[in-house]
Amino acid sequence: MKRLTVKDFLDSLPHRVELPVVKTKSSLREVLRTMIKRHRGRIVYVADSEGKVKGSISLDNLKDVIFRHYMKSRVSDAFVITEHIMELFASEKAEDMMDTGLSICHEYECLHDVITRMIERNVKDMPVIDKEGRIIADLDILDLLELWLKKGKEAFQ
Repeated sequence: MKRLTVKDFLDSLPHRVELPVVKTKSSLREVLRTMIKRHRGRIVYVADSEGKVKGSISLDNLKDVIFRHYMKSRVSDAFVITEHIMELFASEKAEDMMDTGLSICHEYECLHDVITRMIERNVKDMPVIDKEGRIIADLDILDLLELWLKKGKEAFQ
């Protein structure tokens, strides 16, 4: 029996969602819009102008960046807070917020091996990279769990 590859799995999905990718110079506002566009989204990937993935921004990181001012002091002047947030939206760039320690996989890899890596590294989303290092898909743990629900553990042999 042929081992299922990442590409086989991705090709079997009934839906292909738009990749949550922003450019390194994208603003905080663009990052947030991209995150919100994906209803199940917990991550946005950051890519350079050639589409090569450089890092990621998680929902937790984004929340911390946007709301950090609320955590530092008691909110006494709502106008100052609002002004600070407007400055933040104008100044922060994706490359300033991204985490560069990214776990990646390739479409030709065995799905079983990739799932093992995801579990070992506690990763819920993983970019799928082509031979040139460009992001071509997103491997989402919810999609993998859905496959398990439909086909059981045999799907991952």
